[in-house]
Amino acid sequence: MLEELAGLLSHNRSDLHRDTVFQVLNERERLGSTGIGGGIALPHGRLNGLTEPLAAVIRLRQALDFDSVDDKPIQLIVGLLVPANATEQHLNILASLAETFNNREQREAILRSRDAQTLFALLT
Repeated sequence: MLEELAGLLSHNRSDLHRDTVFQVLNERERLGSTGIGGGIALPHGRLNGLTEPLAAVIRLRQALDFDSVDDKPIQLIVGLLVPANATEQHLNILASLAETFNNREQREAILRSRDAQTLFALLT
């Protein structure tokens, strides 16, 4: 799944290499699972050379065990990359996503969404 996410985040970006993005996400995941519960995972990392945050979303057809805090499998992955020096911005984005997913109604609406446009609208 992290390899797929790395591919999405680096797609059409000549300044990003898929293997580098995968390594950043994988290194962060080794520190502890980014499965926040409720069927959601937020793999993220900082990357040198990046000038703006990047995000990608994967909705899984089959739930995946991800060692989440609630021990439930994940259904939705929101991957995030930020510039290496964007510590505050990184934390603000993660906090905003966590707040969104902590709201049961919002989380359930996001998990029920069936198309990219609806999902994007609910996440922004």
